Amino acid sequence: MRVSVYGCDLTGLVTAGALASTGNDVLGLSVGSLKAEDLQQGILPREEPGLKELIQGQLEAGRLNFSSDWQDGIAHAEIIFFSMPSWRFAEAKKVVSLIAETAVQNLILVVQSTVPVGTAEHFSKVLNAGYRQRNLETEVKVVSMPEFISEGRAIQDFTRPDRIVLGATDPVAIEQIHDLMRPFNRLTDQVKVMAPRSAEYAKYAVNALLATRLSLVNELANNAERFDVDMEEVRQAVGSDSRIGFSYLYPGCGFGGASLSADIESLVETLHHCGSEVELLETVLEINESQKEVMFRKAWQYFGADLRGIKIAVWGLAFKPNTNTIINAPSQKTVEALVAQGAEVVVHDPKANKNFQNWWQAYAAQKETLEVDAVVFAEEMYAALEGVDALMILTEWKHFWNPDFQKMQQLMRRPVIFDGRNLFEPKRMAERGFDYFAVGRGMKLENLC
Repeated sequence: MRVSVYGCDLTGLVTAGALASTGNDVLGLSVGSLKAEDLQQGILPREEPGLKELIQGQLEAGRLNFSSDWQDGIAHAEIIFFSMPSWRFAEAKKVVSLIAETAVQNLILVVQSTVPVGTAEHFSKVLNAGYRQRNLETEVKVVSMPEFISEGRAIQDFTRPDRIVLGATDPVAIEQIHDLMRPFNRLTDQVKVMAPRSAEYAKYAVNALLATRLSLVNELANNAERFDVDMEEVRQAVGSDSRIGFSYLYPGCGFGGASLSADIESLVETLHHCGSEVELLETVLEINESQKEVMFRKAWQYFGADLRGIKIAVWGLAFKPNTNTIINAPSQKTVEALVAQGAEVVVHDPKANKNFQNWWQAYAAQKETLEVDAVVFAEEMYAALEGVDALMILTEWKHFWNPDFQKMQQLMRRPVIFDGRNLFEPKRMAERGFDYFAVGRGMKLENLC
């Protein structure tokens, strides 16, 4: 099939590469600041395991190409995917208008983006009205197929999905998308067909449930410390309940990323507009923003409410492992708070150093109270530890799990660790001579109660 994919961020690139790998003729259309010339050379805007190899392989095979001319995508396609992030909804509407004004062939428009409920119906009306005004007998069928991919495992999520949610009522469109996705739907039929509005709402519902679960676990972990309870023991007990399970049951220093918080905020705003009460979701977001500073608060308390002259290393800047994305990452609020309180900060991330440096320089320049030079960037994890009074771990990169503790003690001025991802066992850390504070476990700060 001839497929055009509008949007070349993570979802769009994975969609384009995966569909090309199964024999389709795919054209990716750049939206925003991305340059089609760079994409055509295999220069990608972000790090993602396996993505560069996937795109490069399909470019070399000739099944994938990129263009910046949106009209090329319309002329090319039998099926058009909207894979733009939610904050590019304005561009999506512009593409819809262009299709309505210029397309002549039968088309299926597949909306992967997280969009307001009712968008598929609205797009369908606009597109087919445009066709009728030009006296065309062809039509556009609009399908909602929200994406459920996560950074760090995006290719696996697309090619081996838990489910494919398909919001459509037209049997021809359902059959064609079913055929297109068949290579990724072989073990059992994972396609869940429903009304377009249900599919659009399902995406928000999934994110709302995941965010609520994460914030609840973090709140329980924070309070476990008040009772001198090890949250890891509690997690084992709770996760063993078949009604609950272990997924998204790990306490930490808050969730981040470009989509999850933004999608919840969008849902809250929409529900407010409809006159609904959304106290729970608002609380979920508030808890998460507070949780991003949980390690800072522990350090502030440990050092007697005075961080002036205290040197702190930070391991992990990306919002999750296997990505260089720092959008809404706990590292942003944590580093800002440390610098604002007079701490010297040395940071390291295996992939996100450059992105964080660009963000910090721009952010600090806007704030009169923050010094750009207060944050030093280390290219190697142990180099960040030299002469520091404490280490904070904010991202659970795999090579952080088993470091050389003896080397760490030799480099650090004080053996203190604030672990926002609960990587280590408190008992073993005490045996190694570290003051160790985690989320819901570890040493207890005396004045918590």
